Amino acid sequence: MQTINDLGKNRTKDYVTDVWLAIMKMNTYELNLLLDNDIDYEDLGKEKFIDKLNETFNKHKTFGDSEFYLDLDNCEGCNCNKPVCKFIGNNSNLHFALFFEIKKNKIIDIYHCTYYGKIDFSNPI
Repeated sequence: MQTINDLGKNRTKDYVTDVWLAIMKMNTYELNLLLDNDIDYEDLGKEKFIDKLNETFNKHKTFGDSEFYLDLDNCEGCNCNKPVCKFIGNNSNLHFALFFEIKKNKIIDIYHCTYYGKIDFSNPI
């Protein structure tokens, strides 16, 4: 599991990692700057996708989370055995996962994944 400090320490500039860090910091402003206007993330478009993420961030904040940890897991559903990024609240330990479709170090889509690891339907988020 990676923290913001772990991921940001001694690294070269990397677009994908910058997006992960923005999510870990719950920083919608930074996500708006980083994500491509021409990509329909999760078939919603950039603006609505960021709004959806912000709703998730706000739910986590009600549980006392101020940032996320990052852990990689495997999708057990539509992206069989491909890695997903699991974002875990630093206080609540509640989590959600995003699948990043990446080609040549460019994110070409992001969408929520609900079929990862040991599926736990008791997670309220």
